[in-house]
Order: sequence, then structure tokens, then C-alpha cells
Amino acid sequence: MTTEQKEERALFEAIRQGKAPAVVKRRASRGTIPVAVDELLEILVLLSADPDPTCSEAAKQTLASWPTEKAASLLGQPTASAAVLAYFSAQREVPAAFVSLIAGHPQAGDDALAPLAGRLTLEQIQAIASNDARLPELPRFIAGLLDRTDLPDELRTRLQSLHGEQTKEEEDVAAALAREEEHEAQAKPEEKRERISVTQKISRMVVSERVQLALKGTKDERLILVRDPTKVVYRAVLQSPKLTDSEVESFASMKNIAEEALRIIASSRKFMKSYGVVRSLVNNPRAPIDISLGLLNRLTEQDLKFLCSNRNVPETVRTLATKLYKQRTSSRSSGGGH
Repeated sequence: MTTEQKEERALFEAIRQGKAPAVVKRRASRGTIPVAVDELLEILVLLSADPDPTCSEAAKQTLASWPTEKAASLLGQPTASAAVLAYFSAQREVPAAFVSLIAGHPQAGDDALAPLAGRLTLEQIQAIASNDARLPELPRFIAGLLDRTDLPDELRTRLQSLHGEQTKEEEDVAAALAREEEHEAQAKPEEKRERISVTQKISRMVVSERVQLALKGTKDERLILVRDPTKVVYRAVLQSPKLTDSEVESFASMKNIAEEALRIIASSRKFMKSYGVVRSLVNNPRAPIDISLGLLNRLTEQDLKFLCSNRNVPETVRTLATKLYKQRTSSRSSGGGH
């Protein structure tokens, strides 16, 4: 990496972490800082929600001034973040070109897809729904789709089932919070104290605060922050000196975690020394296929056998797992007499 590239990266990270001086942020909000155009796009989206209205309004105006073709070329890149996709999806008038790009982008989450539920073609909807691991992570998108009248019966039934499960989970959480509030209300005056849930505390933090919490916080806080849509936050979780092997194994099995976070885990020699992490990644339907396939040889015979019948993972992974299992058992049988 050249000195210029290092400087660009340092500037980019400082703004993302909320450490950049106000004068730098204001320059950035006008699009006049020397960084790559894709990084500038992400910075502008980040600054569009900055507490400083001078920055946020300038960033929005800069984004609005970009030609459709320029923004579309960046939205179509694999590196486009979930936050960037969600920003453009939430605009009052979303160009048809943007709708198509966002609908087909693997990083598009619920925030990006939910506003477009009424505009997508059935073909685009079917493409998204074909990913069994991804669909349960899109509750608002599913709710929006169920308002449509043109869904095929089979798809509508499937979406209604998922929507019912998600509603039940929300009701369970609401009931748990109600019980907690009731318990707090019945506590003796001298025992009462101001409390705030971890989730509420994190939701009020800016990016730089979430990064610091990811590095220095508790296990429960890392469990929430590793699912943060901002790359720098979940990367900080995975760099935390307090992170334990059991936590990483738990992260590796999560179905509501960014694909890049799973790639970071898979690329770490330290993390991959744990067999539990390897097994969790391979059995996670959210894990990229290239990672899962590359780890099959490390599975024990028993875990390979289980994987052969695991309908949650892609068929390609099951097929190769079956092939490897047969090869191992065949080799052991043929060599048994030697």
C-alpha cells in the first residue's frame, strides 16, 4: 500500500470512527476530501446522519447532486455496504436502476429492501426468497410483501409462516420487557435504580462509541455489536482482546451476522485453530459457499455425516460433504484388512 493510500485509509477510518475534526467532516460532507469515490460514498452516507446539521445537510445535498449513473455504478459494486444501499432505498424517489441494483445486491438488508417491497418484480422477489438463510432476516420486507396481491400461493404461504414466527418472537420479547418493568415497579424504593438495557444503550451511541465498546465492552455487548451493520463496529468486536473462543464459535454459527464478519473469522489463523469454529462455519447457511467448501476436509467423519443431511446448508455443500464422507468410509473399509 502506498503512502497516499495509507493516508486515504487513515482519513476514511477517522471519519467512520467519529474521530475526525469538525473541519474535516465538513469538507468531507461537501465531497472535497482525497479518498476513493466508493469510500467517499460511504462517508457521505455516514455523515448524512451526523449530529452536526451543517455536516448532515451538506452530505445529503452532495449525494443528491451526484448523477444517477455515477451512484448506480457504485451501488452495483460488491463492496457497497448495507448502509449505503439502505440510504438510497429510503429516498423519496428511487430510480428504477437503483431498485434493480439494490434488489439483486447480496448486502441489501431489511432496511434496504423493505421500502422497495411494493416495487420489485415477482422475479426479483423470488430471487431473494430463494435464499432460505437470508429471508428470515428481513421481517419488514416480508411484511411489505404480504400487502401485495400478486404473490404466488406457495410463496405467500411461506411468507405468512415466517411472518407469524417473527411476530411471535416480538411478542415474547415484549412480554419479557413487561415482566422486567413489573418486577422493577414492585421493588422496594431503596432497591430501585435507574437501568437501561444494553440494546437501548447501544442504540443511542454514535459509531465511534460503538467501536470503543466493541473493543472494551462485555460479552453481552459484543454479542449485540457483532451484528451491527457498520463494518468498522463488527470488525472491532473481532479484534477485541477480551474475545473468547466460545464467543467466536457462537458468532460463526449466527445467521443474522454480516457475511464479511464470517469471512474475517474464516481468515483468522487464531480463530480457525478452534475446531468448534470450523464446524460452526460449515453448518451456517449464512457462510459463503467458498469458505464452507474449503473447510470440509477439516471435519470429522461424524460431522461430515451430519452435514450430508443438513437441509439448511446449500446443496453444493451437502453434495461435496456426501462425496467426502463416502470416500473416507470406503477408504477405511478397503484398508481394514492391512
